[in-house]
Amino acid sequence: MRRNAKDDLKVNKDQSYGGLIFVISVLVFIGYIVALTNSAWRPWVLGAPVVIAVLGVLGITGWIGWTMLTTPPPAPLEADMGSTPSGTSSTSSSSGSSSSKTDEQH
Repeated sequence: MRRNAKDDLKVNKDQSYGGLIFVISVLVFIGYIVALTNSAWRPWVLGAPVVIAVLGVLGITGWIGWTMLTTPPPAPLEADMGSTPSGTSSTSSSSGSSSSKTDEQH
């Protein structure tokens, strides 16, 4: 029938982390609004997030560049097909002959 109150209060680990993140974000939100009302803190409150955002974007672009620099290039596709040149493979000649057969049927 109805579950008891103890079962309703049980949360798993993900839900507890979500609650913690929610509480912290509400506290930071309130602190940010209070700091904006203080004229001595206003330049820092407005400038610090901009600096953090710029450094974050530069860090991500640097990481992407480093990853592209240090990653070896992929193997060429010709290595998978063997030593035949790409224009003279057996698959292209068979497809060409099948298209000529369909032309004869029309």
